[in-house]
Amino acid sequence: MTGGADPVPARTAGTPQGMLTEDTQRSRAEEDRLDQEIRLLKRREKGPRRFAADLFEVRQRGTGATEGGISEDYVLGTGDRLNLNVFGSATFDLPVQVDGRGEIVIPKVGTAKVGGLTLGKAKAAVQGLVGRNFSRSTVDLQVIKLREVRVFVMGEVYKPGSYLVSSLSSLVNVLSLAGGPTAVGSYRDIRVMRGGRKVYDLDLYPLRAEGLGNPNVALQQGDTLFVPLAQNQVVLEGAFQRVANQLPQPVKGGEKLEDIEMGDLKTDPLKEQRARVQREITAIEAQLAPPAKVVEPATALAGKDGPQAVATQPPAPLTLSERAALEDRLAFLKHQMVALKAAPLGDHRVLIDPETKLPVVPSETDSLKPEWVRTWERTGLAPTLQFEMRAGETVADALKFAGGFAPEAGPGALSLRRREATGSLVGQDVSVATAERMPLQRGDILSALPRREWTGPVVEVAGWARTPGVFARTEGLRVGDLLKRDGQILPDTYRARGEVVRTAVDGTTRFVAFDLDRALAGDASQNLLLEDRDRIELFRMEALRMPKFVTVLGPVARPGTFEFHDGMRASDLLFRAGIPTQSADRMVAELARSGQGKPSEIFRLDLTKLMSTQEGSPIALLDDAQNPRLQADDQLSLFEKPDFKVHRTVRIGGQVARPGSYTLDSDHARLSELVKRAGGLTPEAMPQSGVFLRRMSTQDASLQRAAEESGLAGKDPTAKGINEILERLNETKRQTTTGQLLKNPVLHGLLVGSLNRMVVDFQGALKGDAMADVDLQDGDEIIIPRASAVAYVVGETASPFATYKVRQGMKVSDLLKLAGGTTRNADTSNIRLLKANGSIVDSWVEGKIVEPGDTVLVPQRFRRDTNWQENLQALTPIAILLNTLKL
Repeated sequence: MTGGADPVPARTAGTPQGMLTEDTQRSRAEEDRLDQEIRLLKRREKGPRRFAADLFEVRQRGTGATEGGISEDYVLGTGDRLNLNVFGSATFDLPVQVDGRGEIVIPKVGTAKVGGLTLGKAKAAVQGLVGRNFSRSTVDLQVIKLREVRVFVMGEVYKPGSYLVSSLSSLVNVLSLAGGPTAVGSYRDIRVMRGGRKVYDLDLYPLRAEGLGNPNVALQQGDTLFVPLAQNQVVLEGAFQRVANQLPQPVKGGEKLEDIEMGDLKTDPLKEQRARVQREITAIEAQLAPPAKVVEPATALAGKDGPQAVATQPPAPLTLSERAALEDRLAFLKHQMVALKAAPLGDHRVLIDPETKLPVVPSETDSLKPEWVRTWERTGLAPTLQFEMRAGETVADALKFAGGFAPEAGPGALSLRRREATGSLVGQDVSVATAERMPLQRGDILSALPRREWTGPVVEVAGWARTPGVFARTEGLRVGDLLKRDGQILPDTYRARGEVVRTAVDGTTRFVAFDLDRALAGDASQNLLLEDRDRIELFRMEALRMPKFVTVLGPVARPGTFEFHDGMRASDLLFRAGIPTQSADRMVAELARSGQGKPSEIFRLDLTKLMSTQEGSPIALLDDAQNPRLQADDQLSLFEKPDFKVHRTVRIGGQVARPGSYTLDSDHARLSELVKRAGGLTPEAMPQSGVFLRRMSTQDASLQRAAEESGLAGKDPTAKGINEILERLNETKRQTTTGQLLKNPVLHGLLVGSLNRMVVDFQGALKGDAMADVDLQDGDEIIIPRASAVAYVVGETASPFATYKVRQGMKVSDLLKLAGGTTRNADTSNIRLLKANGSIVDSWVEGKIVEPGDTVLVPQRFRRDTNWQENLQALTPIAILLNTLKL
């Protein structure tokens, strides 16, 4: 097992760059595997979190080697790389390395013994050697790379083994390579062993608590870093500085309180609803995302050829109707998320506790308490942290490591629970004064829990006030006097109503509403006398207004919903939506206004007068006919140019002089013109078998949806879908138990509806026949195959997959005879002839003339398990079609 830093390859000079990259990839794959193994091991551990465990939360990669700036007392050894700088009568600068004999070689000077010397003494030794050869020369020696040593990390760590590290690696970093101490490993007695003797020990608690101690040791080859068992572990719970911010322990069923997030839900009752909507949005976006190769990191294999990714099968593509439904749902959820983003003041909705199924009604003073205190009051679970104590260490030492008491501890009352040797659990109170005289034992639990105390003579002002918070209540203080004294009323505070929630000593509450204006005026009936723990809530005028929005639809930079403001005009909304896109019709727009349950009122607008340009903006256009004032819920619609494309491109391949993609230069470019632009046909071309593909899925989702719902999708009478043809290969295939007719699988991996093949008379089009020629569209693909002299037979014949050379005048019946005739299971009344141009002849077939590239299809009457039917790869004799599709 190798550790953190990537091992230095044995071959460094003359090695191809690709080999180094492969080694690096293999090393990183091994590091990833170790990281995952350690994370899994840590996840399986139960019990309270341990103090100082956060030092090893992230496994350190690399050894943290110090390059340059090494102190003068560093002892050099084999493998250290130095930089020798000589200046004076002789000047040179060169890197040197301490070899196996502990020497460095200096050209034209000799060798200097530096192994085992400190850096300062080595510099003096080299100075003397150089001075004997070059007078008046000064030597500077620097360490530029520390030597690497192999050490062992043993004991109670997650991945014990040997690791390659630098000689001055921090012990914390070296421990991190092995994952750190386990749940039973010691943080207080980490030992560096050399030759069977302990040469250094490390206590991580002073380092973690106060930054004391030196974790840097000059490691030597073969050293062992040993982590023994922890001997004396105790638990601190409650109001300690370093304990209070820990997560509570798991509750029933393995569920964690942080997953429930009840504390946040009390202060934000819409949090769970927002989280639920966001989860659904994420799931839908993942479904709509294009399929990608999925690699499982856990199954990455590090073999001799480097890591190997294991890909999973991508999900099945969505149908048009499924995609449209998901897009509609996504738009609705995003609109709902906007509405849920910020709950207004005065929103007092409560949430249902997922455990008790009861409403969660927060205490009025909950917002003043830390999260862990609210959790403790609700569940009785306090945060805990485990500490490792050395023999003789006391409660005072534990307090020091825990950072002392948290503010919620009050006077700092301590409770100690201890299990005796007999198994009985005993407890005692410990005062701060006696903490230094109370040693801790293994298994002790030291608690400092807050008191559940009622608030004293204070009242709280909440809501839309100038300074919300807690204020002292004096005897005889009234609500109007308090609000007027502290200037709590804002200009937009709702003055017709305020509320007081009064909490009695027994925890019951009473609700009182009052007229704020009359209370401020001193009306005794409304100027309520305040009591301890009263909560006064004020509201904003905006709380009584429904949010108002306006919408922009169509080809603009930022379509969507915008906040409505009084005085907005159509040009203002258009400016917020950004400039129209290239595809936009910049002449006309429509403004739709809600008819309050009736059909919308439509206003036709001259868009040229409403758009802002670099020269100016129509802010002075105040004519309501040309630039109408907006009302809430108005909708401004822009439109697109018909069939707009920046470039319309088609592709021609196969047997033409210049295959490739061509941009159409006219609105009615034709097939024959494209062939001429491509240099004409080659001598090997077979135009009568040309394939003309017109893709049907390039339109956007809204157009696809409209075509599907109207029943027009794929109904072009001039088109013969490839898949429609291939599905007719075997119409008598039935389900074995019900006898239901089954559709054949799609051959050669083409998706239904993804493209259509048009039946085109290529020979007529190229000879100038205007009726045979075809107008080209963006995305068309034309393939001219190589000439062939053969025809094909597929299906229920003696040779179910055969190719035959065509002779002049050969008929379908002749071709069937060459194939050995039909079988007993052949449906002879439904034999078809698939012509090379894609058309099908399905009547009086046997007397038809066969031409090169044609295929005779013989379906079966009853399903039977035959190899030619089940193996889709064997059902591809239509070589002209399929081979051209691969071009």
